[in-house]
Amino acid sequence: MSIVYLLLYVILLFLEPINPCRVEECAAWFQKTKDYENLVPKATERYCQVLQTYLKCMNDTQRFCHGNLRFHSSELVMRRHWKEFECEKWESCNENQMGVKKKPVNTCYFNPPPSSRKLKYCSLFGDPHLIMFNGSIQTCSEEGARPLVDNRYFLVQVTNKNVRGEALTTTVTKVTVLIRKHNCTSSLHYEATSDEEGLPRGFVDGTTYQAKGSSSNSVEVLWQENNYVEIALHFIHSSIHIRRQGPYLSVSVKAPSIVLETEGDVANEMCWAGCRRRSRIAAETAVEEPKKFAECYRRRVHVPKKVAEDRCRNVGTSGTFFDACIFDLMFTGDDYLVHLSRNAQSDFRRLAPHHFQSQIIQQRVRQQQEHNRNLSLNSTQVFENCLPNSSYSFKSITYCSALLAIILILIPIL
Repeated sequence: MSIVYLLLYVILLFLEPINPCRVEECAAWFQKTKDYENLVPKATERYCQVLQTYLKCMNDTQRFCHGNLRFHSSELVMRRHWKEFECEKWESCNENQMGVKKKPVNTCYFNPPPSSRKLKYCSLFGDPHLIMFNGSIQTCSEEGARPLVDNRYFLVQVTNKNVRGEALTTTVTKVTVLIRKHNCTSSLHYEATSDEEGLPRGFVDGTTYQAKGSSSNSVEVLWQENNYVEIALHFIHSSIHIRRQGPYLSVSVKAPSIVLETEGDVANEMCWAGCRRRSRIAAETAVEEPKKFAECYRRRVHVPKKVAEDRCRNVGTSGTFFDACIFDLMFTGDDYLVHLSRNAQSDFRRLAPHHFQSQIIQQRVRQQQEHNRNLSLNSTQVFENCLPNSSYSFKSITYCSALLAIILILIPIL
């Protein structure tokens, strides 16, 4: 019997996990049908029929595809085709022929305004620093794309990249916002990258707002200035704020608790789950022990602590944002990040509920107390996951070079 269990265990190890998101299956069927019938994207009844089946397939699997960029981008393109080719007329003709009355259009209702106690706030800025919905503050170094917030109404995904060529130095270089189809809005896609001259003034399809069944806009891009954009989701009293300074981006999200509730797993959302444990950095200790931190992570101290403190104080940062400003300036020397900390502080004071601002102050006090306790620990306990010692690598290379030289000398003799 034990052998049977062992075999089952081995088989399970090699089984691939089932992905409930069927976006690949929908796309494969759509492509196969187009190829078989030689269909091309144009305003014909048959293409619209195939397109309708494809969109139904995508709609059926939608709840399993939160955070899947291919799903949202594909759906956005196909819905654009549906509108461009006026496929509704074929749908109407078929319904009239069958004697079926067209269903009434769903009405857009705005959510009632929430109390300030029900509002949540999250922000990611700098090198980077994360203020979570629960008030926790983290500094980390993550590369690649990851959802910041993901719910049934919208997705905010950030891409962190190493832009300086130094170890464990990452910042936000891309922000992707996907607004999901609702009675009050169609699917919308906004994308900002740090290598553009300024932030886009509208969504990818060129629109800047949505208005359905109401005199006021349900969703709109409020372009404040070249380096600041607000995406306002009025129908759910939520907003996404994106800023740019040089090659860096920052993003803040404000939304009611009821909007942020999701049936899915929030373990991958940064605003709920935080940075991955292996990427977290003890920023307070790094500022106090810059030499040990630099040795551990092979980073360079660009600006002395006293100079960084004076600069960050002069631009008006305080509290959590003062700490973030000092860390960024000391270990990057980049003044763009100083301004990003100041802007993040400005957004926080203007957008975050007062009770949450008090919570952040209390959280900073607790972190400083914990930091003081950690001062008695040695650097190997404070700084985890240190990179291999560069001196060891240098010695290894030296030994290898010496050994190779000896071999080359001995070859002619032998």
